[in-house]
Amino acid sequence: MSEHDRTDSTDTTARSIGNLRRGGRLLRDHGLWLTAVLSVGVFLALFLLGDASRVAGAITTVDSSTLVGVFALVSLGYLIRFGKWVYYLRELGIDVPLRSNALTFFSGLMLVVTPGKVGEVWKAWFLRDIEGVPVSPTTAVVGAERVTDLLALTGLAALGVLLYDRSATLLAIVVIGFLGGLALLQWRRVCLALIERSRSLPVIGGYAEGIESFYEGAYALFRPRPLVVATAISLLAWGLEGVALWLVLDSLASGASVLEGLFVFGLGSVVGALSLLPGGLAATEASMVGALLALGFSSSIAAAATLVIRVGTLWYGALVGLAVFGFYRFASRDEKQ
Repeated sequence: MSEHDRTDSTDTTARSIGNLRRGGRLLRDHGLWLTAVLSVGVFLALFLLGDASRVAGAITTVDSSTLVGVFALVSLGYLIRFGKWVYYLRELGIDVPLRSNALTFFSGLMLVVTPGKVGEVWKAWFLRDIEGVPVSPTTAVVGAERVTDLLALTGLAALGVLLYDRSATLLAIVVIGFLGGLALLQWRRVCLALIERSRSLPVIGGYAEGIESFYEGAYALFRPRPLVVATAISLLAWGLEGVALWLVLDSLASGASVLEGLFVFGLGSVVGALSLLPGGLAATEASMVGALLALGFSSSIAAAATLVIRVGTLWYGALVGLAVFGFYRFASRDEKQ
């Protein structure tokens, strides 16, 4: 092996080790264990809210075919969102092998347990380490993912305004905030001028180049066509999780409608995202239970349905991400040996 090859191999190994350590720190410091503790507290509160024995009894009535349907719908939703990830990278001209793309996206699911899912920025570091892709444009992709996801979830929650005359104020604030932010982002001349001025600032100036690269990526991704396409993809993917909630509700109380499942899931997810709590814990559950109670479901059914769907979405996603990342880590160790 030549000296150049040995140097490249050493650099690759160093990047992989650094990548693994960053992933571990994010989970340890901001994610899994804190979310686990909060989940236990939230789940206990839900059991007490709906009378523990009745909630437990309701959960046992959810048949296995319903659970299979929930996990199948959620899994399909992940695949659809992976398609959006690939679409975004291609919009920016970033050519990455399918295997690396899949590894990056699905590993990132373990970071859904970080506040506001901000830990998913780690995907940009991960892709840089395994494929040499610059961090700034990929970070723009992660940001665009989150924005279009929230737009889609707001659309689902808007069903409450149209059908049940609920949550209009919250949704109006979210929509106005989004439109204002997107309008500012597309004001390219002003944004570039602000970035140029930041170059002379003491601390920010050193990052101006990366900020400009991030902005150019965000500007491209929030143009009308990619914005509409990505939001439609998100609407389909998150809609499947809303249908999964309907399956649970229908199993617990026949007569529940698909629109109720979509509305409750969308509203709970929006509130959870805006709360910036790890995994949206407490805020999401409280919103879902409150919406279900307002729609006439009993407290035990509202609590049971919320518990089941949160396990089938939040914790299922985190476990999928951990499994994929664990496989990568195991394979990396074998290669180094």
